[in-house]
Amino acid sequence: MTVIDEWVLHRLIGSPEVMYEQLTHLAEMSARPSISVQVVPSENGANAGLGGAFDIATVDDSPGTLRLEGVEDQTTDRRSLVRKAGIIFNRVRGDALPRGASRDVIRKVAEERWRP
Repeated sequence: MTVIDEWVLHRLIGSPEVMYEQLTHLAEMSARPSISVQVVPSENGANAGLGGAFDIATVDDSPGTLRLEGVEDQTTDRRSLVRKAGIIFNRVRGDALPRGASRDVIRKVAEERWRP
């Protein structure tokens, strides 16, 4: 499960051709039942996820491991931090579009902004 800010879709990384291919691939992959990609619309403004990127990894019923991205990536299994990150993730996910609408936004940006 991934939640991304819409602005990421507009940020040129590589070339327009690379962006088009990457976003098209992301849209295709997000159609798979086991893959969830949701987009937080840019018109939402500020949201709880603007503090930085993070990943929460869980296996079975484990409390999870948190990886925080930054100048120096950090990994922790401190329950209090993993729990806080989970709360933030759920808040951001609540601000995001549903999967189908997110896929439509990804395809639209790929076609209108990056199509070679």
